[in-house]
Amino acid sequence: MTGALTGTTELSTVLVSLAAQCLNVPVSELFRDVPLTRYGLDSLATVELTAAIEASFGCRLHESILIEYPDLESLERYLTTSAEGCRPSRTLQELMRFDAVLPADIRPSGATNVPGTCGTLLLTGATGFLGGFLLRSLLLNTRRSICCLVRVAAGESGFQRLRASQERYLIWDPAFESRIEVVEGDLALPDLGLGPERYAALCNGVDAIYHSAATVNWVYSYAALRDVNVFGTVELLRYACTSRLKPFHFISSAAVCYSTCGPREVRENCDMLPYLSGLHLGYAQSKCVAETLVRQASERGVPVSIHRPALISGARVSGISNRDDLLSKLIKGVIMLGAAPDLDWSVDCCPVDSVAEAIVHLTSGRIPPEMSHLVSPFPRHWRELVLWMNFFGYQVSLMPYREWLERVRVEAAANSHPLRGLLPFFAREPVGEGGLTLPELFEDPVRSRVICDRTRIYLHNGQVGIPNISAHLLDRYFRRFIADGFLPPTTVSEHQNAGRGDTPLDSGIVTGLMRCYCNDMALEVSAVRSDWNRGVPSIIAELSSWKHGSVAGLDRYRLDLVRSGGEPEAIAVVAKRKARDEQLITTAAQIAGFCSQSLGSAFARFGHDIGLVGSQLREIGIYRQSDARFRRHTPIFYGAHVNDSQDEWLLLLEDISGLELLDSADATDDWSRECIEAAITGLADLHSIWYKRSAELRAEAWLGPVIPASRREEMSDLWLALADFAAPRFSRSFGSSVRTLQSRLIADVGPRWRQLERLPQTLVHNDFNPRNLALRRENGSVRLCAYDWELATVGVPQHDLAEFLCFVLKPGVERGEVNYYMHLHRTALERASHCTIDPDYWETGFRLTLHDLLIDRFAMYAMIDRYRPQKFLTRVVSTWSSLFELFPLQTTGELT
Repeated sequence: MTGALTGTTELSTVLVSLAAQCLNVPVSELFRDVPLTRYGLDSLATVELTAAIEASFGCRLHESILIEYPDLESLERYLTTSAEGCRPSRTLQELMRFDAVLPADIRPSGATNVPGTCGTLLLTGATGFLGGFLLRSLLLNTRRSICCLVRVAAGESGFQRLRASQERYLIWDPAFESRIEVVEGDLALPDLGLGPERYAALCNGVDAIYHSAATVNWVYSYAALRDVNVFGTVELLRYACTSRLKPFHFISSAAVCYSTCGPREVRENCDMLPYLSGLHLGYAQSKCVAETLVRQASERGVPVSIHRPALISGARVSGISNRDDLLSKLIKGVIMLGAAPDLDWSVDCCPVDSVAEAIVHLTSGRIPPEMSHLVSPFPRHWRELVLWMNFFGYQVSLMPYREWLERVRVEAAANSHPLRGLLPFFAREPVGEGGLTLPELFEDPVRSRVICDRTRIYLHNGQVGIPNISAHLLDRYFRRFIADGFLPPTTVSEHQNAGRGDTPLDSGIVTGLMRCYCNDMALEVSAVRSDWNRGVPSIIAELSSWKHGSVAGLDRYRLDLVRSGGEPEAIAVVAKRKARDEQLITTAAQIAGFCSQSLGSAFARFGHDIGLVGSQLREIGIYRQSDARFRRHTPIFYGAHVNDSQDEWLLLLEDISGLELLDSADATDDWSRECIEAAITGLADLHSIWYKRSAELRAEAWLGPVIPASRREEMSDLWLALADFAAPRFSRSFGSSVRTLQSRLIADVGPRWRQLERLPQTLVHNDFNPRNLALRRENGSVRLCAYDWELATVGVPQHDLAEFLCFVLKPGVERGEVNYYMHLHRTALERASHCTIDPDYWETGFRLTLHDLLIDRFAMYAMIDRYRPQKFLTRVVSTWSSLFELFPLQTTGELT
């Protein structure tokens, strides 16, 4: 502690005043020698009072200061003498590392216990949210009896408390009552608070332990949490080694992975104790220390497993949520405020029932994985969640974080406000972190990334997984919040179709498609099994599907089928379901309107001219091409199902999830010259199919309208609105001059596109970048696999090349490298199409379409980036800037 004051009278007055304010107690009723806990000092007030003393005296205090100095007299004595060397007996780091040593007497004393399949399990935390669902999952998926250790108050029944919590979460089933035993005890007490005889009996009658109990709080200090979260774990590990050795399954938290001094990527086997100093949440600190104790028990011979779940969200089936957790309170709070913090957060949350099922699956094997990461495969971004709230009918704007925090300080002063108890979390600035608050330390550019590759393999093999938090699942959560009175209803929630997000794949349709593809009318599909590793649709497609009650998106399945006269086999497929174009256009306009009023107005006028009209049929038509060049460079197409009257447009495709460089827009370093060459030569093959046949192509019914140069010129209001919105984002690559450049490019739209229309055209992918392509490596060779063709249109082939190079080349690229790839594309197209292409006209087309990318494609990315971060965008625009310097603006009329 630095900056301590001397002068007892002045110090006493200040301390009493601060304590009275934090405790809401009159100054006259405070006595200097009475512990502050007598006046209602809880963990929240402890944080507030500590922060107030620090602010008033310009000092830094240990988190345990009010535990070691519990009354104003001892605290004053500490503050007046600390400059002379009086300090708490241990710093926080010393205290945690002291606690992280397992007592020497905790070790197996007998032979290893090998439990059967019908014994008894001890479960702690069964009255909590995750613990309650874990109890339910253990009862459903095992034949075990479950002994639940429950802490109760005087006059309270442990069984009644357990049953009440199960009923509250809608999971009580009387059929399981005979397999549940409730033992009333306390983790923080010796012998679990049971007494010697009951403790001894329980030691002999249990086969394994699931330790889910914990105090979960994002405000409490480590000192306030150590009794339950740390010492309770010590007592249970002691219990695991008493009489019979019992496997110990510990439920930790992914919060332990977010150390500011830890590795950028945290894998399942990573011990976070060395990075303890960068953990600033008391909850994460307590879980990290407890994990260390469990690891030490493992080293002494106790069979253990540790499971780190992310934030726990509501049940995927019922939508029931824990209304007292961080996310629920934050959602309610921002809706009440009408404002949300504009932070770069990934909301990594997992449905509670899915997490419980995953833990039971991972611990049911004879040798469970020692560590698992139970995190979302595709976390939602916080801004995307805010956007969804607006679509649902709540008016919530995004505000700069510090402005939002000041508003919370003013408007959440009442004890009843959901953000009141979280204010210390929002406002706290940990020492040594450059003045950043805790929420800012959890932003994506700062916090570590939790890797779950090994866990996902274990779960995938058992047909278990963690689903994405989709718009349809959010709908279920919010409707439950409203039904329970937690949130007010909206006009949308009262009238809107809740959507069909969980609609299964029709086995009859699948059988018909596979019979046609295999030319085997006797083929039978015996099972269509959903794969939890589901894809994420575009933000526009997902919101359209939810908003209009349709089905759209990517779902992976495994088909069990038998061909005539053959053996059973399994095929991995992707079902891609399309949304109606009008729904997409309406949704895109709404998103634009949330970005800015002018952008929303421009989209309302020109939404039918951005390439979405007919998109539900276009991709199906493209995949139905039989040209061998197309088949060679795209996923296997098993067939399509179309029912316009029911809004059903389905493509059944090969599952390409194992291909190289799949979805690699953020991985420039992985794109070697060999890979770039393979993509470009494959692209030339695709371009050769329709090259110089644009008239025939335009006649295809599936293509949809092609926007002429005259219309693009009329769309200047849209390009200008996009430029205004994108300019701040693009300025990271260009500086303040970017808006001037955008205006010059927009002014030249008409002449530029009239020149492009005079060049030889073909079917262009129109979204050709590492987001929508992968590579097959077979027999030592590499070839392109391009997918997601919904934006395909008529254009010059150089368009796809220019976009691709912006993604895979690095800023500062030299002209020689670009010339090489332009030459490669041109000559490969010449060979495949048997045409001669003028090199000068080829470069002109490249220059013109390159210039168009900034005001159209990349500006659209900037709009989406507002709510779903496009991490590649700054780098891609920087590479575009380098290419623009190599191919600058020239006077119009280059082709005359």
